[in-house]
Amino acid sequence: MRKKTRKVKAGNIFIGGDAPVSVQGMTKCCTADIDRLLPEAEKMIRAGAEIIRVAVLDEKDIYGLRFLKENVKVPVVADIHYHRKLAVLAMENGADKIRLNPGNIPQKDIKEIVRLAKERDIPIRIGINSGSVKLKGTLAESMVSSAMDTIKLLEDMDFHNIVISLKTPSVEETINCYRKISELVDYPLHLGITEAGRGYLALSKSILGTGVLLLEGIGDTIRVSLTEPSYKEIEVARAILQSAGLRRFYPEIISCPTCGRAQVNLKDVLGRVEKEIMRLKGRYPDVKNLKIAIMGCSVNGPGEARQADIGIAGGKGKFALFKKGIIIGSYPEKSIVEKLINEIEKMLTF
Repeated sequence: MRKKTRKVKAGNIFIGGDAPVSVQGMTKCCTADIDRLLPEAEKMIRAGAEIIRVAVLDEKDIYGLRFLKENVKVPVVADIHYHRKLAVLAMENGADKIRLNPGNIPQKDIKEIVRLAKERDIPIRIGINSGSVKLKGTLAESMVSSAMDTIKLLEDMDFHNIVISLKTPSVEETINCYRKISELVDYPLHLGITEAGRGYLALSKSILGTGVLLLEGIGDTIRVSLTEPSYKEIEVARAILQSAGLRRFYPEIISCPTCGRAQVNLKDVLGRVEKEIMRLKGRYPDVKNLKIAIMGCSVNGPGEARQADIGIAGGKGKFALFKKGIIIGSYPEKSIVEKLINEIEKMLTF
């Protein structure tokens, strides 16, 4: 069960409450470079980004933020460090949400930012980062303490339009931070493992850290932080949400790893099925709800195929085709993909 949190509105997206856990990402180019900014943002949106954050380092970036806001339909978040004036200009130029790092903005400046955010009904994310926090005890204690101090500052101004994040590069530390803050407040939480790196280890850290929290019911929006193109972060975030059973973006294709028992070319069959499923996505949006099994032998294959909505299990040069747990035929390897796709289309049509 997902923890019940307050519902915060950023542009046309709700965060927290009963809203789906949203996917967000951050552009990697200079925000003032609109020739790169818009194509990157559009690629992120095609990948599934529902919120886009941009870095605002100076007043030139304000122009880029405004340009992006005028050309995309998703909420645009301004990432602010050090400079109160930039937060004010960002809100005046269309930012749907502000991210502040209390580790590098004085409280008197935060108060001025909050006054305008309250006037314009713009949410603020209190973004605590392990690289900016002053240590008072353990890292988790220090980060939670910093968040709570800033929350009190905002609440004393009768401002409750708040999202919170506590990110570190460590899976264990990040999980500890979110567990602690989740017990203390009911504000929506923005999840992520920061500075995760790239490659398999970075993916593993992001999936494990974010996934554990989501499965515990903690988290309302996620950003995967990788030293990779921004659209890849979005793809991984969506995969995490689907694997956790919280959102559905694509059909679930399960396939065996193959071994010496396989007497069919499963990799070839799987590749052709994946290609056909991509073709079906444009015509049948409900294809994302299907569980499809592509199995290579008779040991686990028939059982997995029966448990899927539709599936195939390989034998010697042929496949058995299962639909809703019932075998409906056996077909040669060369024709199985066509038979499978035909049956899937029938399921989606009726």
